[in-house]
Amino acid sequence: MASSIKFPTTSFQDVKLRRMYEAKDFDNNGYVSSNDFAIWGKIAAEKVGLDLDDEGKEYWVSVGESYFGNTKSYDEWTGFFAAFIEKCPNYREISRDINVKLFKAVDSNKDGVVNLAEYKAFVTALFPNLTDDDVEYGFNIIDEDGDGVLSQEEVATACTHYYYDEEDNKYKHFYGRWDEKSKGGSIWTWLTSSCYE
Repeated sequence: MASSIKFPTTSFQDVKLRRMYEAKDFDNNGYVSSNDFAIWGKIAAEKVGLDLDDEGKEYWVSVGESYFGNTKSYDEWTGFFAAFIEKCPNYREISRDINVKLFKAVDSNKDGVVNLAEYKAFVTALFPNLTDDDVEYGFNIIDEDGDGVLSQEEVATACTHYYYDEEDNKYKHFYGRWDEKSKGGSIWTWLTSSCYE
């Protein structure tokens, strides 16, 4: 059943979500699946010198299944989101709960916080050209209390904002700095060069 809700609702949100969708297609088959999340988790774990254990893989796969289901294209995925938003008035709260799984996946050493090295592994697996400054910028945006680590609440909240916020704000940097300096995929460069020429 098609949704009567339009999602994404703004061109900014569309560009932001397309960027993520394309980056998360690790196996290059044209769509994002739980297998892509397993690959992402393996790469991120390797970047911090760990092997992805079964529990860690389960978190990554669960997040992939929760966010992408069995969708086979960007349009089908955004339709899935639109139906979710329409059916669940508390969709942001539900999404925050899903993002707790993401936090547990990124917390590769399982110490209950995400440190800068774990965050860097998480974002540079998607965007290998991010500089250390780009990574630290994104980390500091999420680190609302400034304690030098990311809590479950901080990650879940920032990720929810990233996906659902329709207008430009600080949470666009959830996956590292996102601007002209970011070789990892600047929203503005990409917007002007490929999407809306």
